[in-house]
Amino acid sequence: MDQNQLKALAAQLRYMSDASPWYRERLAGTDIDGAQLTTESMATLPRFDKEQHRQSQEESLSRYGHPYGLHLCAPVGQVRAVHATSGTSGLPTFYTFTQADLRTNDAAVAAGLAAAGVRPGDAVLHAYALSMFVGGVPWVRGISALGAAAVPVGAEGGTARLLQFATSIRPRVLCCTPSFAEHLIERTPEVAGVEVGSLGIELLICGGEAGAGDPAVRAILEDAYGAQVRDVQGGAWGHFATSCGEGEGMHLVTADNVLLEALDPHSGRPLPMENGVVGNLALTSLRWEAGPVLRYDMADTARFFTDRCRCGRDGLRYQLLGRTDDMIIVNGINVHPSAVRDTVAGWYPRVSGAVRVVVAGSDARVSPPVDVKVERGADEDPSGDAELATQLEALLRDALRFRARVEILDPGQLGRSDHKTRLLVRSGAAR
Repeated sequence: MDQNQLKALAAQLRYMSDASPWYRERLAGTDIDGAQLTTESMATLPRFDKEQHRQSQEESLSRYGHPYGLHLCAPVGQVRAVHATSGTSGLPTFYTFTQADLRTNDAAVAAGLAAAGVRPGDAVLHAYALSMFVGGVPWVRGISALGAAAVPVGAEGGTARLLQFATSIRPRVLCCTPSFAEHLIERTPEVAGVEVGSLGIELLICGGEAGAGDPAVRAILEDAYGAQVRDVQGGAWGHFATSCGEGEGMHLVTADNVLLEALDPHSGRPLPMENGVVGNLALTSLRWEAGPVLRYDMADTARFFTDRCRCGRDGLRYQLLGRTDDMIIVNGINVHPSAVRDTVAGWYPRVSGAVRVVVAGSDARVSPPVDVKVERGADEDPSGDAELATQLEALLRDALRFRARVEILDPGQLGRSDHKTRLLVRSGAAR
């Protein structure tokens, strides 16, 4: 944390304490003037997580008639945009923006996309979900702020409509989840009558889920599209990070807007920000008016890098490894379904890259063997399924240190998603 971040953090904390009784109570007794703030003293500041976020929203809805949370610092009348998660398990998680926040976020997304390789004048086909998600309209605004042409078909537009615009406009850039990018590899020949590599896309910007940061998954996409692939994260609080195509991880482009920490997944305490450390990604907003966040656990497991990147840039980088709410524990070993997918994808084209991890019950602790369904590659002979399954079981045991029971399926049998792919499937009672 440099001096500029310390000053911005002190100003943000004072604002939060002054504007929100909820934050004032939580910050009572802590240094918010900046005189004693250090990277180490961050551990004394309260953390915020998605469960607290949900509770804050429920209380504000009950008390004040709005669902934006007790942590809302700006008057409700000054909120100019609202975005949210899907809310499949209850009240959606809301993200609020004032007019100043919109300017901050537009500039952040524009800067992040420019760092990823988008140029003014580019046509950018937007295929993330548009309805309420922070990767939707906020990204469209950022694309325009950069001086590029946003083509906001969105994931909701469907494959046929997206390919209609892709073949007519011939965009240089496609923004979508890695799952949807893989989906288009298979569907483009069926729907458009051409291979996906003939669409003329030169740059794939993939976010919304882990995957594009893994070399094996990235190689599948680069080979099919003939394009560069960037792994990205951002869309709220002025946060944006992007890979560069040279070194590991995503560069934090907007260090003036957010402060990132690595948290111990069990104790919640900050881990030393050392090269290669793995922990939960936590974010503190530094310049946000509407609903600023403090040490917000993003429910993402990440590996952090502090050494100089091969591209020559210094500064913090990180790679998303998976969602903490999808992680299973097998004989004491933490296993992310995305890591299973990434490991298996290294065997492409013997496999298609599509994977599902199937467990029984809702407990995070799972007894081995863990069922893993893997699609055979399009040109593979089914007679070799038994041998392939045995080889993949050995691969997962050696690479991820858990015992799997692999079932080989026909290509396409697992289905494809036009948004995010749910890699972990829970079914039946625990065995």
